[in-house]
Amino acid sequence: MKVAVIVKAEIKNSNIYTTHRSKISYHTDNLFLSEADKNSIEYALGLIRENGGEIDVYTFEKGIVAERILHEALSMGANRAIKFSGVDIYDPLQANIISNQFLNYVRKQGNYDLILTGENEETDNILARIAYGLGYNYYDYVIKIDNSFNYATALEKGKLNGQIKLPAAVTILKGINTPHLPSFINLRDALSSEINEVKLNEVITDRSKLVADQNKKQQIVFDLNEDPGAVKKLFIALKKDGILK
Repeated sequence: MKVAVIVKAEIKNSNIYTTHRSKISYHTDNLFLSEADKNSIEYALGLIRENGGEIDVYTFEKGIVAERILHEALSMGANRAIKFSGVDIYDPLQANIISNQFLNYVRKQGNYDLILTGENEETDNILARIAYGLGYNYYDYVIKIDNSFNYATALEKGKLNGQIKLPAAVTILKGINTPHLPSFINLRDALSSEINEVKLNEVITDRSKLVADQNKKQQIVFDLNEDPGAVKKLFIALKKDGILK
């Protein structure tokens, strides 16, 4: 069985940003593998133990954060780690571009039986796009799942139970299992494991801009007391400016 897990970072300390006078510092050492992604990896490990196969972990995070969370995933038991560089997973304008780039890469490498990711409001639509592009069944907000693919999904007005049909893409909420703690040896080996990088052309998105009109227009005052034709002149001026037709 071939499983992919798309992982993200999660803040483990409220001091991710600190301020001192006029300076704001960003501390990447407070970012770690998200709890929901750990649940996804733990579930994938159970499937592999029962059915055989391999687990690939992917991330669109940047720099040292990407390497840290991928090393965490490898220490849990993932087989390969791949990071995509040149994109911003938290930019909603790039969601379609990111999913298409992932699709192209997966098609070249060979499709997966199952693609998992931990629930995240900012990035969930990416997996939905990936599922649509690959023609996979898509299941989101999964709160319970077993190795026979029986699942339960959390809905606003109750739960939906069923059985996942492969190939599938699944978004998992944290708490479906208890992720194991990697041993010291696994952590040590993971830190020396290779992380494959897929370099993409940096995505530049068009952003809307509000530009103030710097040209000063002539100010006209219409005074009925001094000019009987002021009303007619006002209508002419409004039509010229496109306000009246």
